[in-house]
Amino acid sequence: MEKLGLYLLGRFMDSADVFLLVFARLLAFVLILPVFSGNNINVWGKLSFAASAAFLITVSGHVGNIVYVNTAPGFVLLILREFLTGFIMGFMVYLAFSLVFFAGQLLDFQIGFSMVSAFDPVTQIQVPIIGNLFFLTLCAMLVWSGGLRVLLSVMFFSYDALPIGGSVILNNPVLTRTVLDLMTSFITVAVQAAMPIVGAIMIIDVAMGLLVKATPQMNVFVVGMPIKLLAGLALLYIMAPILSDIYNKVFDLAYTAAIGALKAMAG
Repeated sequence: MEKLGLYLLGRFMDSADVFLLVFARLLAFVLILPVFSGNNINVWGKLSFAASAAFLITVSGHVGNIVYVNTAPGFVLLILREFLTGFIMGFMVYLAFSLVFFAGQLLDFQIGFSMVSAFDPVTQIQVPIIGNLFFLTLCAMLVWSGGLRVLLSVMFFSYDALPIGGSVILNNPVLTRTVLDLMTSFITVAVQAAMPIVGAIMIIDVAMGLLVKATPQMNVFVVGMPIKLLAGLALLYIMAPILSDIYNKVFDLAYTAAIGALKAMAG
């Protein structure tokens, strides 16, 4: 066991530059990946996870020979390129899961929560209440279903499709078109997720309008708001069993986004 440890340490010392490059891509991906992106995990925990994974990849010989300008500025620029590569892949995954915030904003507006936003201690931003509920639920399902392991494996095997130093980020029309197409898909899925409840609330609005025409003395604001709130909460409860279908769509979209960004940067 001691000889194995010395052997791995020797291989690591011979590939310290490779370790830093692998660590840069993995760290950027982990910092923005759902579940890891918030403050619920300590910064040192994220650094330790990325460093451990980078160490295993380095000593396994999975990364081939790297050719770069053998100067300090050339090495720093290569580290920045690898960091941006991991960041773009992680951002596409995070953007896919963040579409539930947009869906939650639509639902909050219809139900009556649009004037109320909660401060999320995990992401440190103001978020819609229903959107934050959806996001936390999908993150829990991501861990429970093993989807987080699948997304991490995409990053681990990304060095086969996109070797270190081979990413094309600037002046890449393929990457720009890929990002725009994926963002269109994100908005479409968000609207589809929110449409059942939004459509039901719109029917209630039409019914309340007809009721006001029939009885003008009724105060629609006093009566309508509680009805919409109760109906929205009841519909959310009814909608709970189909959250697994929403998660499957979001996860497939996140996986497709990560692979699409990887292929686009590979040229």
